[in-house]
Amino acid sequence: MTLLALLAAFGTTVVSATSASAHYVYWIEQVWSNADSSRCLLNRAETSHGSTGGGYFKGTAESLADIDPSPLDCVLTWNRNTGELAVGIVVFKWYVDVNGDGSWLVCDYTDDRYYNSEPAYQFNLQWTAPAETLCGEGYYGIQSNAGMVDSGEWVGLNASVWSGSHLLPDYSELATKAAAADEPVVPDWLKSADTSDDPASMPVANENGEPQRNSDGSLFTVPLELPEPPAAAMRSAQQDPAGERTFTTDADGNVTETVTVAGSLTRPAP
Repeated sequence: MTLLALLAAFGTTVVSATSASAHYVYWIEQVWSNADSSRCLLNRAETSHGSTGGGYFKGTAESLADIDPSPLDCVLTWNRNTGELAVGIVVFKWYVDVNGDGSWLVCDYTDDRYYNSEPAYQFNLQWTAPAETLCGEGYYGIQSNAGMVDSGEWVGLNASVWSGSHLLPDYSELATKAAAADEPVVPDWLKSADTSDDPASMPVANENGEPQRNSDGSLFTVPLELPEPPAAAMRSAQQDPAGERTFTTDADGNVTETVTVAGSLTRPAP
């Protein structure tokens, strides 16, 4: 178990970097634990420049457990059954209007969750944007929504994690530009665990990072709330959107499943 996982299992939030000129930023939080902290769920959100410089985004659901009376509480890997880990992601783009006021717009998203297709303790959803970025040059960040089945019930679904913001495209030589720019604020609805303040829908960015509009000139919006997941026993990989699935198994038999999606996930369009 890594130091990051140990810290997170004790309820400590760990962030890798806050500077927009960093190669990547991520945030990891323990978003659920049972009454005696013998079982828990970590949610991790990451944004980086990726192999193209246009952006790499990843959300992770990681299940942990404490299977003995040791004082380390919930730090051991815990494989979950098929369909019992879930991840959904929203990619946001920072927009600054002519008055200098900034706001976050939805650039790309999963309109449903992805689920593990085999027993695993960690489930990743990742994809790399093209070199020209998804929604134009500027700041990006993701919201990761992770869930897990415990005792037959879904837990952790309403605790979103924000990755932090990253300037894209990023080819290293843009570091001075990143340092000179004003880094965006954390979205208001992600500053609190109270999901009642979450917006029901959000405006969408076009390919240039500007607000998309409907034919009547009004802002085009998409809902942020994901559908309720079905019972785990009813899930199958065939129900998920297309993506390449890979599996790694450590020396102790703990499995990590990763879904890699090429290009855009579900590009919003009016």
